[in-house]
Amino acid sequence: MPSLLKGSTFFVLPSIADEVLPMVLLEAMTAGLPVIASDLGGVPELVTNDETGLLVPGGDVEALSAALRRLCIDVDLRTTLGMASRSTARHYSWPAIADQYMAAYNDAVAARQ
Repeated sequence: MPSLLKGSTFFVLPSIADEVLPMVLLEAMTAGLPVIASDLGGVPELVTNDETGLLVPGGDVEALSAALRRLCIDVDLRTTLGMASRSTARHYSWPAIADQYMAAYNDAVAARQ
């Protein structure tokens, strides 16, 4: 997957049903791609509209088309969103998740003492 994403300009996940936490979206964000995704399920936890990507209502073809046009035209926006998406994806890396679990376990142990 990384080699496919490396050659991409942006990533689009146009869902019509809830997505819990799409790994492919995290992979695209880790690759530093600006993303367009439907604002369903857990996707808005990963993508903040106009900050780390563009969110569109699920099934809204007009909104999806407008977002695609926007990223095709605006190189600066692609760059800004791509950098922000990579930064956000770091919070979901295995080392970051492991650190969060360790902190939760340490807090639980400390609370019992």
